[in-house]
Parts: sequence; structure tokens; C-alpha cells
Amino acid sequence: MITLGQIREGIRAKYFLPEITIRVQGTLAGTSHQSMMRLNNRCRNMNIDHLVAESLSDSELLKKLYPRIVQPVSNKRQPDLDAIVTELTKSRGKRKTRTVLYLEYRAVNPSTALSRTHFFRAVNKVLKRCKLSMKQLHVAGDVVYIDYAGRQVFYRKSGNKIWCKVFVAVLGASKKLFAWATYGEKTEHWIDGMARMFVYFEGVTSVVSMDNATALVARPGLLAHLTQNVEAFGHHYNCLMDTCRVGKPQDKSHAELGVKFVTNRILVPMMQNHTFFSLEDINQHLVKEVEQLNEAVFQGLNISRNDLFKLNEKSALRPLPSESYKMVVDRLRQKVPLNYHIKYLKHEYSVPYQLRGETVDIIVDQTDLRVIFEHKEVAKHRVKNEPLGATTTPAHMPAEHIADASQNDSEKNLAWARKTGSAVEKLVLGWYGKTANSKSRVIGKRCHALMQICNKNGASVLAEACEYAELHGMSSPSDISLIISANKHEDGFDNLPVFNIAHQNVRGAEYFGGHHEA
Repeated sequence: MITLGQIREGIRAKYFLPEITIRVQGTLAGTSHQSMMRLNNRCRNMNIDHLVAESLSDSELLKKLYPRIVQPVSNKRQPDLDAIVTELTKSRGKRKTRTVLYLEYRAVNPSTALSRTHFFRAVNKVLKRCKLSMKQLHVAGDVVYIDYAGRQVFYRKSGNKIWCKVFVAVLGASKKLFAWATYGEKTEHWIDGMARMFVYFEGVTSVVSMDNATALVARPGLLAHLTQNVEAFGHHYNCLMDTCRVGKPQDKSHAELGVKFVTNRILVPMMQNHTFFSLEDINQHLVKEVEQLNEAVFQGLNISRNDLFKLNEKSALRPLPSESYKMVVDRLRQKVPLNYHIKYLKHEYSVPYQLRGETVDIIVDQTDLRVIFEHKEVAKHRVKNEPLGATTTPAHMPAEHIADASQNDSEKNLAWARKTGSAVEKLVLGWYGKTANSKSRVIGKRCHALMQICNKNGASVLAEACEYAELHGMSSPSDISLIISANKHEDGFDNLPVFNIAHQNVRGAEYFGGHHEA
């Protein structure tokens, strides 16, 4: 049968070259001269020329040229396609399957029902017309899509398989990929992947598009309520955390395609061809393979993902913050006690003493504890696992407390003793040797008393008094004061009595009556 294209070409040739022969017209139209003769007769009878033909659609032109052509009459009952489409477009879990719909259709009257193949063909055809997708145009640096691959990878440890998940990210404009293996899909794993993603891209996008995973979203919706850490992550990197509609993966089709691409090109081959023995081994392999994918040119084009990224997207990314995000482990509020130390996990941390009696917010991340008062950070400490211990910053202390703490500092006291004299240093070392507390208040008071004696009598007098005290088994500050007082009375240390302590274990021959047997 002559085609519509041949009909239009034949009419056009006859209109612009009215003197040509039937055979030339058939050659120009790509059909036989007999077909051209029949076409010319129909055009003459229906008053159709090139101008009329151009004004008609294909179906209108066919109907005008061949008015007697009708659709074949079938005794088969056509299904209610509108009702079927309504049913199949319901949400997942609330709709009937196509097979059930066909069985219901056939049960009405099997003799007039279409075959299963014809029924499915009719349903698929109308569903394709119902489906509509919108072309998304991405501005450079605007959005990155993230997801986890369904395919897991593993490494071997002590003969066992340790399974891991693979985080995948795709930039919207350049389609540049990133992949990173983690031990799971918990909130900390998502955040670790996103933080490493921005470091790999060397910048931050305006939007992070993700799905409604429970590790990310507390309550889904048009504007989803995010989990605490995900919301804080967005604030830290100054980007919007956006979610797709529930059950609408097409909203993040770039992530779906990126996951499929990474799975087929990297994850499947690496598990077949390589053996890994740590998570670090897997990630080193992933980084290398992903970079090769980013360097590969697109099919049918002479440009790669990295080329597109360098061309327009890299410069559009916002700079990274000075510090990477640390996941919030805990949040609490406390009233600062009189000793200006708040408590977390049985360890105490100082805040400025002026805040005693005030209520502060405490934010604890993976490494640090921060104290917030009136939306400003007033203290920051490294989290310590020391129950009943205390971490104190001198800047948080009042002047009198700083002076008192300085008096008990062993390093400071020993440095003063070393400078005063070797005998003084030996005496102070002996004191500190009796305690494991380098901040001992008891020893601090003794050292302070010794310093007062030094200020009153001079360093040389104190040093000689300490030498005399060492020889005579005296060690307290009051003993030192007594020695110095006697020195003044006797007019010199040389005039003081000398006592030589005999060795207590040497009993001698007299003890045994002079005739003891060895």
C-alpha cells in the first residue's frame, strides 16, 4: 500500500511540475506509476491539490482520499480503559494488579473477551499516553542528588564477610559521580558520606536532594521534618536539605541512574574480580574507579563529566566551611551551679564564672562539648571519658581562684624550688613523692609557706636550713622555721648541734656479748 509520505510527495511533484509524466512522478514519490495514476484520479475527483493537502493532517487527508476505508468490525468487547487506568495509578499496595483486572474483565463474558496478550497491549498503550515526565534543567552548582546503592559489597576478616553499603552522589548539572562505602545507612553514615562528597567536589551545592529514609527524615511531607543532625548539617554547610515525594523516585532520577551506573560499572565487577580485607581497601578502589567513570566521555559526545564539571560547575559551587561537620550526639539544658562547672556523663566542664545561676544549652558532638548562652558559644571542651573528673579552663575562673589554683601547681612549685636551691628542690620533691595528685592542695600550702619563709629570710638562708633539715630528718615548714630561728640565736648554722643517725640494723659485737657465731 502507498504510504502517506509517498502520497504527499506525489501530490507535491504534480503541483510544482505539472508537465511531468506519470513515471517521473512515481520515481520522485518513490512508488510505481500505477499508484501515481490512481492517486491523481482521486485528487482530481476530490479537488485536492498540494495547498489543500498541506492544510490537512495525515488522518484528515487519508479520510478525504479514501472515505470508504473503515475500521474492521470486531465482536470482541473492549475493556473499560479509564477505570483500569484509575485503578493502576493508585498508590503502591492499594491497587489491583493487571492480571487481576484481566481476570475480572474476562469473567463478565469469556466469549467476548480479548485475549490476555491483546488486553495487556491495550492497557500498556493507554498507560504510556498517561505517563508524563518533565525535563529538569539544572543550574550549575544548584543541586546534588544522594542515595545508597541496593547492591552491597564486603571485605573479609578472619574468614568472615563484613558487609558494607555504598553511598552515591551525583551533581545535577555535570552528572559528576561520587561513591563511598560505609558500614550501614544510619544517620552518621549518611552524614559521613555527604561530608566526604563535598570535600571530593571541593565545594558545596545550594541543595542536597535525598529520599525519605528514616535516618534522614523524622516526618515526611511537602516540607519534610528532618532529623536533628541532618538539619544541623544543612545549617553548617549553608545548604537546603530537600526530600523527594514519598513513593516518587523519579524526583531524584539522577541519583537512581547514578546508583545503577555505579552498580553495573563498578560494584558488580569489583566483587567478582577483587578480594578486599578492610573498608579502607574498598574505598581506595571506589575512588579510583569513580574517577575513571568521571573521565570517560558520554556516549555519542566528546565530553566527560569532569570536563563539564570544570567548564561550568566547579566555579559555581560555594566554598567549604573551615571545619567539617561533626554529628551532634546529645543536646541538653542545665543550670550552672555555684562552682561554674556543668556536668555531662559524670565529668564536669567549666563555663565562665559569671554564668553561675544561668541556664545554658549544651551541644555534644563526636569529639567536643560546646556550651551556648543566648545563642553564643561561651565554652568548648574536648569530651573526656573520666567519671568524677573535671576539666577547668583558667579563663573561666575568677582571679582569686586562679591564684589559689596556681599555688597548688606542682610544676610551678618545683620550678621555684629548683631555682632556690638543690636542697629546697629535694625537700619539695619529697613532699610531692607522697601523693599522686599533681594539684595537691596540701602540698601547695606547704610550698606556699616555704615561699613566705624565703621572702622573709632570703633564698640562701632557706637553702642552708633545708640542708640542715635533710641531715637531721626534719621536713615540715615549721621545722624549717625552727632551724632558721635557732640559726639567728646561735649566730650561724655551724654552731647548731650536729646529730649523726646510726644505721638501725647494725647491732655490733657488743650486742652478742663479743662472742657471737656467724
